[in-house]
Amino acid sequence: MIEETGRVLSIEDGFADVETIRTSSCTSCRARHGCGHHAIAQVSSSNRMRMRAIDPLSVEVGQSVVVGIPEDTLLQASVWMYLIPLLGLVGGAVIPSLWGGGSDIAVIFSIIGFAGGLLLARGKSKQEMNNLNYYPKILRVELLNDGQIPLVVTS
Repeated sequence: MIEETGRVLSIEDGFADVETIRTSSCTSCRARHGCGHHAIAQVSSSNRMRMRAIDPLSVEVGQSVVVGIPEDTLLQASVWMYLIPLLGLVGGAVIPSLWGGGSDIAVIFSIIGFAGGLLLARGKSKQEMNNLNYYPKILRVELLNDGQIPLVVTS
């Protein structure tokens, strides 16, 4: 389970809008100078993310909560968003070579394959938009005791 801490902004019908603050461990990483993630983290001005999460705990506005999403769900979404368009691109580039097509045809087919992969990913995204398995879920509420030590309450 991939977890992130956030604050509840609003609640409605079994869901809660949660705002998380994206943190990056790039400053302590030894490979940060040659890493693309570090460069993107430096350029990105927004470190806040707002999400709609399933609320099985009946949280209240302003509470600090831990939101989670299963690793396999994230992996499936990553395959559809990254691997399928990439396979379309590579497949489109390889197909013309099977019948001896030129490089200009390979470029055109690779663009068509990439666009087709993006369209497949978009269709899958629309199909799964209401699938609750892809929504983050509030796992627990974090209570602050005397404003000092965070206590974790699980249900």
